[in-house]
Amino acid sequence: PIPTLEETLEKFPGVVSSLQNSSQNNETKQLVKEFLEGDGPKLQELLVRYDKSRKFGSYVEEFWNEAYLAPDCSTVLNLNPFFVLEDGPDAKNANDQILRAASLTFASIKMASFLRHEEMPPDVFHGSPLCMDQFKSLFGSARQPKVNENDIVAVDPTSKHIVVICRNQFYYFQALWPDGTVAVDENDIAEILSAIKEDSHKIDPEMSCQNAIGVLTTLPRKSWAVARENIEKTSDHNRSALELIDSALFVLVLDDFVPRDINEAASNMLHGSYNLEHKKDRYYQAGTCCNR
Repeated sequence: PIPTLEETLEKFPGVVSSLQNSSQNNETKQLVKEFLEGDGPKLQELLVRYDKSRKFGSYVEEFWNEAYLAPDCSTVLNLNPFFVLEDGPDAKNANDQILRAASLTFASIKMASFLRHEEMPPDVFHGSPLCMDQFKSLFGSARQPKVNENDIVAVDPTSKHIVVICRNQFYYFQALWPDGTVAVDENDIAEILSAIKEDSHKIDPEMSCQNAIGVLTTLPRKSWAVARENIEKTSDHNRSALELIDSALFVLVLDDFVPRDINEAASNMLHGSYNLEHKKDRYYQAGTCCNR
């Protein structure tokens, strides 16, 4: 539900107070008062009318999509939301990348199955169920660049597989059966990820970095759109490979960067690392900036 104009404006000066000095905050309060007595009520009425004209979804959805999909700048730093999980509750898994990844992946697959069968109860706020429509885009979705157009978010409602990136190599495995039930358990996933990690280490790291296609996604969106279109035109194999990545339930990255603290973890998630590793008198780039 849309809060009243008075509720919103009453909270606003307090929300921004930590970013302002006392003089600036007093000016904000004055502007809020003028807005409430001026254009505010008319704009609130238009917003309520717009909300009633929508059949599904939140009233902020269209504005939110425009804010994220229209800019041409690189998504790295500018439009790359992330969060860092706390350590796992199971001590034996917490320091093992494969076991921790398997646990998180299995939990995510089960959630995807619940959503596929519409068995997940809605979130509730003050006793009222919230719209869960956006959960349809949580799995099997991908942001795709378009030449001379804004980016789009494409969703594959029949997605059944997961893509894994390890040392710049792309792998995939089936996670759901065609009817949407879970096709693997946690032990299966751990075995699959172990095999992927072992296979990825067979590839020369210098060659791996030279073929790190993920780095192209850090380009401005128009440049990435042109590069992607050229890649797709090169061969049917390239086109089908990109379709496989786009249609995955989600992408799991088995990173080779180990952060020393929460700040390094956040930096790695936001823009990737730039570590140089040494081999045979040569240095090559390693880390997530090649995995994107």
